[in-house]
Amino acid sequence: MNLFRKIFGDTKPVIGMVHLKPLPGAPGYCGDLEKVYDAALKDLNALKAGGADAVIVENFGDIPYATDQELITTTAFASIAARLRKECDLPMGINVQFNNYEAEWAIAYSCGYDFIREEVFAENRMGPNGVCISSGPALMRIKSRYPKDIAILADVNVKHTFAIVEQPLDFTIESIIEGGADALICTGIMTGKSPSVEDVAEMKKIAGDIPVVVGSGVNEKTVCDYMAVSDGAIIGSSFKENGNVMNPIDEQRVRSLMRKLK
Repeated sequence: MNLFRKIFGDTKPVIGMVHLKPLPGAPGYCGDLEKVYDAALKDLNALKAGGADAVIVENFGDIPYATDQELITTTAFASIAARLRKECDLPMGINVQFNNYEAEWAIAYSCGYDFIREEVFAENRMGPNGVCISSGPALMRIKSRYPKDIAILADVNVKHTFAIVEQPLDFTIESIIEGGADALICTGIMTGKSPSVEDVAEMKKIAGDIPVVVGSGVNEKTVCDYMAVSDGAIIGSSFKENGNVMNPIDEQRVRSLMRKLK
């Protein structure tokens, strides 16, 4: 059975983001890991109270992102992830920027998480983080050595990057599915920017039975339109105070959007 379906059943989940403040090793780290955890826990509790269906924990504050973090960064992430997992019975996912598949699988495996988000699974892309080579082959070999029912949500043409060599959309999607991902993510070009509804519908048509999740730009005004053609949505900016991605989660904004789907 498809692991995304196993986790969410017939639900089209709204997945909120717990954006961690800079971790040790990142340029913006404040020097106090407990403050990073406290802010994350407040955001987690706001998403839960507002009615979100699931959560992704991401090291959003570690700008500029590296493709290979220092050991202290990965260890700090794992420590916070383990503590947050104990506070939440919703499905939870891990995303280690940028495309750090080994850390994602290790943290999800060790801390009891349900899924990971993988930005560059079956493509070769570049951007401000450098060059990212498709992680699917290595990730699936790690999964075979350390098997667990952890779903892989793979981006298609992930935001903030550009293809090193352009490849047809159907080829990319088929390669991701063939490689073993459990769901696809459709994003706009950057955080908070939406793909069109038509973009999502086209991806869904090509993907067939494999779930397609909208990964950026969904808000209260558009969520019903996107949910009509997709299998779920990942929401970050729209759940933040004043819609600003750098602000904490606003429980009332979460609650208001979730009401639209009732």
